[in-house]
Amino acid sequence: MKTKSTFFLLLLLALPIALQAQPKPKNGIWPFKINRFDKEGRHHGRWKLYLSGNTTLLRNGRFKHGQERGKWRYYYPDGSIRKIEYHKPNSNEFLIRLFHDNGELEKQGMARTVETELVIHYYWFGTWQVYNRAGQLTHTEYYEKGNEIKLELSRK
Repeated sequence: MKTKSTFFLLLLLALPIALQAQPKPKNGIWPFKINRFDKEGRHHGRWKLYLSGNTTLLRNGRFKHGQERGKWRYYYPDGSIRKIEYHKPNSNEFLIRLFHDNGELEKQGMARTVETELVIHYYWFGTWQVYNRAGQLTHTEYYEKGNEIKLELSRK
């Protein structure tokens, strides 16, 4: 009986030490920390979004006071690139490149976001080029407010 109580007491004493030995999340050092907010609570700086367990990266890019800036990368669960967005400062329009799972370009065109008090609308617009799995242009699509208006097959 004394052995069990001694073991239990040692376990309770060792628990705080074991908890302190756990590695802290690697968020970087200032000013290179990730997933930060500015004073107004808006996303700011480098942001990385992971699937559960902090192992599978889903999205990676930068915010400047709540606005996406520069190149944003989106990934398939296996880590290969799924989508790249190119955001310019002070613009709600941005270029999108979607990729097949084999790494070849699938589709590219422009998108825009329009914010109202209640929602943020995200939609494709203009001419989009569509490519097959070998990376060859197959056709173009034309979008207005996210709806496909016209399809043009490419001629060889």
